Amino acid sequence: METLKIKHVLSLAAFIAVLLVGWYFWGPAGGRLTVLNEGNLAQFRQQFDAAAISERVVLLLSPT
Repeated sequence: METLKIKHVLSLAAFIAVLLVGWYFWGPAGGRLTVLNEGNLAQFRQQFDAAAISERVVLLLSPT
């Protein structure tokens, strides 16, 4: 009986973990990632400024 209960708890914890990871990557922002370049910088700036009332995150990565 205890083993069954532990399996249920672990299954539930794994399911919740999967949901949280999914929400993290594809949640409110819909998982939209953009590679910035000179061709889309103006559009990005316009969309970024238009979303001033919501949370915005910019992640800059450098290969060096």
